[in-house]
Amino acid sequence: MTVLHLKTQTVERYVETIYELEEQTGKARTKEIAVMLDVKEPSVTEMLKKLKKKGYLKYRRYYGANLTKKGKELAKRLNQRHVTFAKFLKMIGVDAKTAEDDACKIEHVVTTKTMEKLTTFLKYLEEHPEELPT
Repeated sequence: MTVLHLKTQTVERYVETIYELEEQTGKARTKEIAVMLDVKEPSVTEMLKKLKKKGYLKYRRYYGANLTKKGKELAKRLNQRHVTFAKFLKMIGVDAKTAEDDACKIEHVVTTKTMEKLTTFLKYLEEHPEELPT
């Protein structure tokens, strides 16, 4: 796994966490992010500054962070990937907890092309349930 890939996964985890916190409380505070990601608050502050520079969020010290349109779009894309993989894993008999845990990991490493193929496949199965094994 490359360093660039690890950075991308980290960015995605932060964006997802901030999105989740925003949905719950309206904003994401450094301490809450640190707890959810099991990292130290100074690390969160550093990442929030980087994400702000990249245009993913608005961040004010002592206030917290909110995703920009660009950040929300990324979060929604990641969420859709998660839902798609979890659905697929459950379809093939993986228990719900394992499916959710694995989907969380897979969503960060899968290519766009693979996601498109899986989405098409799942759509086909939903339209043709008689072809599902029993």
